Amino acid sequence: MTLLYFCLVLAAAVLASAVFDQLVRGVSMPLIQIAIGVVLALCGVTVAGFEVDSELFLVLFIAPLLYQEARSVDKVALWSNRVMILSLAVGLVIVTILVIGFLLNAIQPSIPLAAAFALGAALGPTDAVAVASLGQSAGLNKRQEILLSGESLINDASGVVSFQFAVAALTTGAFSLVDASASFAVSFFGGILLGLVLAAVLAFAVSRVRDLGLEDTTFHVLVDVITPFFIFLVAEAVHVSGILAVVAAGLSMSFFNRRIGPDVARMEIVSSSVWQVVTFVLNGIVFVLLGMQLPFAMSDSWTDRSIGNLELVGLVVAISAASILMRTIWFQGINFVGRKQRAREEQKNSGGTPEQVRAVLKSVKFVTVESLREAFALALAGPKGAISLSIMFTLPYLAADGSYFHERDLLIFLACGVIVLTLLLANFALPVLLPKRAEEGFETDTQAVIEVLRAVIEDLSARQTKDNRRATQVVMKQYSDRIARIKSGLDDDPDDDDIEMRRLMLRWEREFVQHAIDAEEVSPMTGYRMLNRLAETEALMNHNRDIMWFLGVARRRLSMEVHSIKRFLVDKVPMMSASDEEHEMRELQARSLEDVMSKLRELLNDPAYRTEDVSALMVEVQRDLRRLRRIGRDIGTVARVEDRATEVRRLGYALELEHIQRMYESRRISRAMAKHMRENVALMQLDLEDKV
Repeated sequence: MTLLYFCLVLAAAVLASAVFDQLVRGVSMPLIQIAIGVVLALCGVTVAGFEVDSELFLVLFIAPLLYQEARSVDKVALWSNRVMILSLAVGLVIVTILVIGFLLNAIQPSIPLAAAFALGAALGPTDAVAVASLGQSAGLNKRQEILLSGESLINDASGVVSFQFAVAALTTGAFSLVDASASFAVSFFGGILLGLVLAAVLAFAVSRVRDLGLEDTTFHVLVDVITPFFIFLVAEAVHVSGILAVVAAGLSMSFFNRRIGPDVARMEIVSSSVWQVVTFVLNGIVFVLLGMQLPFAMSDSWTDRSIGNLELVGLVVAISAASILMRTIWFQGINFVGRKQRAREEQKNSGGTPEQVRAVLKSVKFVTVESLREAFALALAGPKGAISLSIMFTLPYLAADGSYFHERDLLIFLACGVIVLTLLLANFALPVLLPKRAEEGFETDTQAVIEVLRAVIEDLSARQTKDNRRATQVVMKQYSDRIARIKSGLDDDPDDDDIEMRRLMLRWEREFVQHAIDAEEVSPMTGYRMLNRLAETEALMNHNRDIMWFLGVARRRLSMEVHSIKRFLVDKVPMMSASDEEHEMRELQARSLEDVMSKLRELLNDPAYRTEDVSALMVEVQRDLRRLRRIGRDIGTVARVEDRATEVRRLGYALELEHIQRMYESRRISRAMAKHMRENVALMQLDLEDKV
């Protein structure tokens, strides 16, 4: 049960991070999740008793995340930049290992060179999850995103293999460059080859299953989910890089799966939804676990009196600075080569002579202000993460001579410090160097609403089929009418007088329903169900709500539910069938609207209310009454013969909510505006369900 509680705590932490991500703008999701993990650790929720095995961590978390990242990456752009990506994923990792190793050994001679190289190898890989989240806050262009994502896909393997060599040298006291190079080549290229072969085998097996007529979505999605785990375990069993095997399989899957059809399309939709949930959960757990491990991983060295705390901080800053400096120089070199290539192509395309081409190439400077700023920004965009810490936890406790390896805690502390520092720099400094180009906002809220409605019309048009074309066109016409009314100022947000009149109508309906319950003209269950719907409608109309309003609503709802149960038990009304209950509900709705109509007619002669406002509400009530009466004539077949236009309206409302969320995430609208727009859509959804 303890393990179950621990897993539930992790799940709750991930859910909480999703909420905080919406509330705390300007802080990336990984940092929020790390902070939650630290808070949990300080509150006594620890990973003690749950040993984080490095191999288990890789197969359970890193393998599926890299597999999905490889599947979704732009393969054409990745191949076009393959040389630069390989130089980052292999060359830069090796240089980083050497620089950090020699630097740390020079500053702290008590740390063996092999152990210092092990730290450099663990800090070589960049965190794929953190890198992916940077695009939401920084203005990275397509080429920069491809370089960073491609680097993070491959450099995990080179870092892990290099770390294993360094640990072997630390524990045995021997190191052979020839043997290490041969083993590295076998692990690197063997992993890629095995991943391609296994992807082809799995694709062939799945296609044969389809040929047998098995188009079960659950089966194919399950195969898709377990693929990265299977490939990683097979690769590790034959002693090649499991990470590279998974990445190679993910990159090649789209080339092997070329079957098309409605069943395949449905499977792809379901698979995409499943992977979206899986990746979100795994990403969250990875960083929450990282946060839970940080305090205890750093506490031993922080309290160690043999080395000062300022010295510890200085070591963290020095190692981080060395890593960032090497990345800056490397990206500066890539930028220089790219500028020379572009200059050569431009000169050749313009018909320049060889002498002119050489002169232009000589004029290209290695460092410019713009290139240096971009190189430094990309250097910061490679933060370290969970895989670095998980690798460091596998450091041995014994050195080559059999003595206790005292520097193990120090190395883990340094790794933790570099991880935190690089994540903070990537989150806060990178957006300053490469500010994200904010999408064009809206001068008024009305413009945002109109753009959402236009986007829904485009989506509905793209989803038209032969069967639903007529219904879709009817709904598209309704959206066009809404846009026209908004532009003319007739369908914008209602003013205060209109809101008050609608609240008055809801009060009339509540009074009518309550009187019907007291007079036993309607069953208590139906009556209180109607009251709940009216309360929900009023809640959506009240956009400006404080805690006292929520407490009042909760108190009224609780009182209503208790009263409903008491009336049901005292009256002992037998349970009605679903169709009878729906029939009674619609009859009650119709009678309450008729009562509202009579009261609205009285308001026409009341000088306190504008005649045009009362008339507009009367038209709405009459329309709802006609709809209810029409449905009531054939209530038994409503569930079977549902209006297709109603289904399209439901789809339209769902699309509205999606576009509102996208606008909010791109910061084109504020959270308050997004909340207001969502509540308006929810009110229309509730109205649709009540009248269908």
